[in-house]
Amino acid sequence: MLQPIKGAVNRKFRPSSYRKNDSLAKETIIDYLEKNGHTILESEENYSFDIKSEKNGNIYYSEVEMKNQWKGDWNPTWKEIRIPYRKHKLINKFEEIQNENTFFNFYVIRGDCKQAWRIKDTLLASSEVKEAQGWRIEPGEHFFHIPYEDAILVELDNEHRAAS
Repeated sequence: MLQPIKGAVNRKFRPSSYRKNDSLAKETIIDYLEKNGHTILESEENYSFDIKSEKNGNIYYSEVEMKNQWKGDWNPTWKEIRIPYRKHKLINKFEEIQNENTFFNFYVIRGDCKQAWRIKDTLLASSEVKEAQGWRIEPGEHFFHIPYEDAILVELDNEHRAAS
């Protein structure tokens, strides 16, 4: 089980950002999953996994996040994808329910919803955790730092949903 980091801080909840991004991110990945043979079982907000789906007798849990700064092709100078460490709670929750027929993926979605990085729970859990710096990052906030070459880039057909 991953443990909280002593002294770490979390970004404050921003209701306007949540309203702008949460539904778009969920709709985008639900569309992707359905086009790839998944049946959506749950997607209502319950402060747990964003989406639960089923395909071929397997259960998939998905967590989604918009990365609005990502425009066009991935910038190769961004050597890593950063996921807030507070998401470690979902990894721990998944470990409690995991069996051979369950899977957990984290999706980081491009601002125009045309691509996303899919990051498997095992990759996320084994990634380096450290502070990050940036204008939107709270001092002391920790992130998983996932080398982008280790993630899976998926193509999305969602330009009609992209925020203009």
